[in-house]
Amino acid sequence: MRASTARSDRLNPRRMLPIAAISAIIGTLVWLLWVLPISGSVRDAHPRALGEPIAVTLESGERAGIWTDSAAAALETLECAATDERGRELDLRRAPALSWDDALWWATPRTGFEQVRAFTAPNAGAVDVRCVDRMGVYDGGFLIAGDSFGSGSIGLGRTGGNDFAVGTILVFCAVVCPLLAAFLIVLSAIGAVTRRAGR
Repeated sequence: MRASTARSDRLNPRRMLPIAAISAIIGTLVWLLWVLPISGSVRDAHPRALGEPIAVTLESGERAGIWTDSAAAALETLECAATDERGRELDLRRAPALSWDDALWWATPRTGFEQVRAFTAPNAGAVDVRCVDRMGVYDGGFLIAGDSFGSGSIGLGRTGGNDFAVGTILVFCAVVCPLLAAFLIVLSAIGAVTRRAGR
């Protein structure tokens, strides 16, 4: 009888529903404010073949991502460069440990495209982007869309000493939070049925 009571206490909806609600809210916000806008930007972008330039106009501090469907990206033979109006080459960032393509590839509206680089415009104006296969073997296309890598990192852990890229945290929340919310709702329903049966 005590074991049954302890089990029903662990499945108490009053304990799990608040956590489920918080997870659902976080997951919804991440999808509405991050996943869907990036997905839409990839859908609306105009791809170009490797070797052709793409000119985009960005605001100061605006981030952009370089997406490609070329096999050169997987083989690490893809070379990209972004140059501003003054002819300065911008720094390009690579994907964090856990990126969009690891968990949200199915949310990319263009089959085969994945983000390989990201950059930030230091000043408002046009940025010229070029990507080529340095081996000259693989073709494919590339486009400029939203940046899923994020900028900077957040320290987590007991002392905050473990740094995780913002993009990694957002990918994790986009996948785990909705699943956790659904799981806890199912558990709370089971707990409610168990408590009624115990009475």
